[in-house]
Amino acid sequence: MKNKRAIFLFLGFTMLVNALLVNGAYIFSGKFPESLMAVALTIMAFCLAYLTPHFATKDERAQKIRERAIYISYFWGIGFAVILMMIFNPITSINLAAFHVLSLFMALYTSTVFLNMVYYAKKY
Repeated sequence: MKNKRAIFLFLGFTMLVNALLVNGAYIFSGKFPESLMAVALTIMAFCLAYLTPHFATKDERAQKIRERAIYISYFWGIGFAVILMMIFNPITSINLAAFHVLSLFMALYTSTVFLNMVYYAKKY
């Protein structure tokens, strides 16, 4: 049990350093950060480090946390899609490649799912 938490924390810190180096290089060179998923995976690793004791047993509480977080994340995903469509529509002067918009959406959605799980683990 404690070993899994340590592994997730190690992965989180490793991916945090990786995300900071890769995205920092892109940002300082004036380009869109290409590795937003590394940030999302960092958030996921830290959330899983917190959630490991909560999900160790397959009981109703763990199932309720997963179901509720995924259900609410669906609505967050729709909200992210609507906001991104309003920001990056063809009328505005902001031009981003479809890959960048999709990577931004997936990073936001992945982070939201696991952050919602942490929220509901604290709530229940």
